[in-house]
Amino acid sequence: MEAVDLSPLPWDAYGFTEKQIVDVDGDQFNVYRGGDKGIAVICIHGAGYTGLSFAQLAKFLLTKMECQVIAPDLRGHGETKCAEPMDLSKPRLVADVAAIYEKLFPDEDTRPYAFVVGHSMGGSVAIRLCHDKLIPKVLSLVVIDVVEGTALAALADMPTVLRHRPKVFKTLEKAVQWASTSGDSMSRLPGSRQSVPSQLKKTDAGYEWIVDLAATKPFWLGWFQGISKEFLACSQGKILIIGHVDRLDVELTRAEIQGQYQNVIVRDAGHAIHENDPEHVADAIHGYYQRFAVLIQKGLKIHI
Repeated sequence: MEAVDLSPLPWDAYGFTEKQIVDVDGDQFNVYRGGDKGIAVICIHGAGYTGLSFAQLAKFLLTKMECQVIAPDLRGHGETKCAEPMDLSKPRLVADVAAIYEKLFPDEDTRPYAFVVGHSMGGSVAIRLCHDKLIPKVLSLVVIDVVEGTALAALADMPTVLRHRPKVFKTLEKAVQWASTSGDSMSRLPGSRQSVPSQLKKTDAGYEWIVDLAATKPFWLGWFQGISKEFLACSQGKILIIGHVDRLDVELTRAEIQGQYQNVIVRDAGHAIHENDPEHVADAIHGYYQRFAVLIQKGLKIHI
C-alpha cells in the first residue's frame, strides 16, 4: 500500500497567493489573500483554526468567479500578533474584522460588493458584522455549521471533547495524521496538510496548539447566544450551510419554510464543511453570486 503523504504544505499551496500584515492600533493581523479584483469574499474562521482553513474554498471560488478571497487570522490565532491575544469576546472580534476590512479597502467609493463567510465561532462574528452593517455592499451572509440551539447544547460536552484532544505532537506529520483521521473535529487531506500546521507552535515538548481552546470557555456563551434571531434579522441575502437538517432549531426551521434564507445541506463533511467539501460550498456561493453577476460585470449599482 502506498504511504499517505502527511508532510506540511506551504501557505500558498492552494488558494492564496499573498500574505499581508494589517496593522490595527499596533496589533498585527496576518491576512491571506487570493485574487485581486472582483467581489470580495471575506472569510472568518472558527475557534482554533486560521485563515488557511479557507484555502481549499479559495481555490475553487477563484476558478468559478472573479473574486478576491480574504481570510485573516483572528487575534490569538495563527501568525497574528496582538497585545491582548486572549480577548476573544465577540465584540472585540467583530471590531477587529471591521477594522481589517477598512484598512484593506480605505476608499469608500471603490469598495467592492462582498460576501461575508463565517465558520462556527466565525459564523457568529459574520452575523454580527452583517446585522450591524459594519461591512458595506454585502450581497450575502454565508454561515457554515453553526446553529444557536445545537451550539449551546454542545457546550456542556466541550470540556470532555477537549480532554481527548492531544495537547502536543512530536511532529507536524503526526498532527496532520490526527486531524485528518479524527472524524468530525478537524480537516481532511490534502487541506489538513496546509491548514493544520498553521494552528501549531514549536515548543520544547514538540508542537502544541497556538490556541488553548479550554481557556476560551468564558467566551462560549457570548459567541452563540442570540445568533438565530440576529441571523434572521440581517437584511442581506442569507445562506446557512450545515451537515444535517436536524441541526436546525425551531426558529430556523420555521424561517426556512417561509423562505427567509437559503439552506444548504452538505452531508459527510464533518464540522469544517468548507475544508472537507470546498467545491460544494463554492457552488453555493457562486450560485448566489450569479443572481447579480450581469449587474456587477456591467458596473451597475445593486440596491441592497
